[in-house]
Amino acid sequence: MLATITMPDHYGFIDHDVYAFDNALKVFDWNIRSSEVVIDMTECETANYQAVSLFVLYLWHLRANDNHITIRFSANGKGASQMWRWMGATGWSQVLNDDQQNFRGTPTKPLIALRNKPDFENAITKLDVYTKDFNVEYEKTLRYVLSELMYNALEHGKRFRKILNHEKQIPSIIGFTWYKLRNELHFIVADSGIGIKTHLEQSFGPFDTDEEAIRMALRPQVSGTFSTKDPYVSKDNAGVGLFLSSNIIKRLNADMHIVSGNGLVHVSPIDITGRKLKYEWPGTFVLIKVRLAHQLDLNLHSLMAELRATAKTELSEAEQAESLNRLLLVVENYFGKHAEDKGAAISYRDRYILPAVEAGRSFQIDFKNVKNAPHSFLSALLATPIKRLGMRAFKKIKILNAPTEIRETIDYIMDENIADQNSENE
Repeated sequence: MLATITMPDHYGFIDHDVYAFDNALKVFDWNIRSSEVVIDMTECETANYQAVSLFVLYLWHLRANDNHITIRFSANGKGASQMWRWMGATGWSQVLNDDQQNFRGTPTKPLIALRNKPDFENAITKLDVYTKDFNVEYEKTLRYVLSELMYNALEHGKRFRKILNHEKQIPSIIGFTWYKLRNELHFIVADSGIGIKTHLEQSFGPFDTDEEAIRMALRPQVSGTFSTKDPYVSKDNAGVGLFLSSNIIKRLNADMHIVSGNGLVHVSPIDITGRKLKYEWPGTFVLIKVRLAHQLDLNLHSLMAELRATAKTELSEAEQAESLNRLLLVVENYFGKHAEDKGAAISYRDRYILPAVEAGRSFQIDFKNVKNAPHSFLSALLATPIKRLGMRAFKKIKILNAPTEIRETIDYIMDENIADQNSENE
């Protein structure tokens, strides 16, 4: 049986200045087994390095499923074909079969397989070379974020398959590229492991969607580690890694996109949004874009202390709320400073608030640092719970640190839905 996977003429995550991850993911067929597979790059004239690097993980998946693989390159040797060689991806099979091998790309387009501590240290060394001319605090901050993401890939993205009668670890990857004209650094850390949803469900029970699980992973004391030394060895901040790294991304005026399964969550400098994708990635990848034009006044030690204190406070408040039979929602950490994602509000309401209402629990909603939350978002989050509670809503729902506009909108929603319930009961 012959199967052909064709890389389109333009292959990347962005389409007309808009992130369109489905365009990159739809080319993959994850169900091919025991076949002749042709990867056709002949028509791909323009591409994005981070998107092309996903094909390495896809080839390893195909090999693990007992497929024979042929890659067709363009006759002019340009486009994706050239990028493939510059990344050293022509050695994909050797890297898979030999744990001592890694990609031999050009210094400006490094692609690194992540399997163990030496690979981790290799990646950190190349990252340090890449950022050696940056502001020292800027360099250290980027190093911490990338270290945390690599640690998560090593810890949670492991996958083992039998290849040619030998048990092999399918590596994770990291790639980074400096786009000189835009003065941007782009990073990708990707694996083909079990994904965030399956990983978290081992400890937190079932999630309705991959997006919901990703949002949960961004909360403190949920996933990962974040070390002040070597995050591969030390676990002195276990459980707050993605919480810290996502908040650091905001301070860097950077963007982080997290894709796992068919879930996508975008952490930007101003908000956190998410949605369901049409196509899936079996595992997790994180894409980061850092705009180097924004040279910030950073002090990593102070920033980490502040974020750890924030995490500690939220955990303490959550524990106190739990002891008082209350549900605590810190809006900024779940929806960002601009809480506008109506779909995410509905998902959170159905998973957490409505069960709390049914169980007779109270709940606190903390709007600290939230700049705005439109009526549609607040209504999606609160209208149904208020309607079910009726007059009890005034006792059961406590709103904390809400700006005047948000407080007034919530008051309007309270009045409107309690009135509706009273009229239904007449």
